[in-house]
Amino acid sequence: MGQMMADQSSTFPTIVTERLRLRQFEAKDDVGLHACLGDEKLMRYWDFTACETIQETRRWVRILAKTTSPYDSLAWAVTDRKTDECIGMVNYHHREARNHRLEIGYILSARCHGHGFMSEATQALVAHCVDNLKTRRITAIIHPDNTPSIRLVKRLGFECEGGPLRDYWRVGSNYMSPMLYSFIAN
Repeated sequence: MGQMMADQSSTFPTIVTERLRLRQFEAKDDVGLHACLGDEKLMRYWDFTACETIQETRRWVRILAKTTSPYDSLAWAVTDRKTDECIGMVNYHHREARNHRLEIGYILSARCHGHGFMSEATQALVAHCVDNLKTRRITAIIHPDNTPSIRLVKRLGFECEGGPLRDYWRVGSNYMSPMLYSFIAN
């Protein structure tokens, strides 16, 4: 799945790619993550509403920073390798180790779109899940109007398996019906 180095010196697996460093969230990541979670346009395809304040995002940073158990979920701050500035997030969740499957999610600051950063980060995440967690099946649940995300997973070898999953996500008082994409490791 590409070049990747995992730092095994700590309990949290840091992943380094050509331009990015995926690491555990820190308090200093609040502004970078808020550029993602606080952006209503970016969050329109997520299963929860955008953070209205930096305080809400700080709460998420604290939660994500504590999520160090690889058994169910893990989230990484996507950072610029040179500056260590947070520009997004990748994660896995709903992991079923016995069945060798999990779901992934990702988001990138709008100002960083169009440079291949999310492809690079997501490819590294998929490689980590396959190589280190021995995951066979990786799914991404994506709103059908989110064409950039659909293009991304298709480039990485995911295929559409179904959908729309009727009223799968409740966001505020509305329901969304996303599509199911999956990657099966050999």
